[in-house]
Amino acid sequence: MASADELILQMQHLAAQAKATRAASGQRAGLDRLKSSTQKMAFEKQTEVDALTQAISGAEERVEELRKGGIVGDEAKEYVALRNLIDDSKKQLVKSNAQLQFALDRMELMERREYEAFHAEVRAETHGQLAEDPLFNKT
Repeated sequence: MASADELILQMQHLAAQAKATRAASGQRAGLDRLKSSTQKMAFEKQTEVDALTQAISGAEERVEELRKGGIVGDEAKEYVALRNLIDDSKKQLVKSNAQLQFALDRMELMERREYEAFHAEVRAETHGQLAEDPLFNKT
């Protein structure tokens, strides 16, 4: 028969196990849904950043071609349109880069939450084992 101290210790381990289990489930709640939406956002923003970078590069090359030959007549409208496109694309590129960085930061936070949930599960399992044998009696 177990002594009162052993029973108290066993109850403490069971309470700690329950607390760690709740912590693990709380940290994992909604994580998969959030993770998939964040990965989707990161992919979309990376695609947008790549497209904007290519658009800016192509427009800048065309502007240089226009400058080399000298801008005459109808080329002036094209030059102004390209300059506006470059300016607008650069502004959008800054926004897209910021959104991409936000998505990557969220992914890092989710990885941290997964790590913390894993440790809470390990603590719960350890306390469960200790509740079965609170004094490490090997019989």
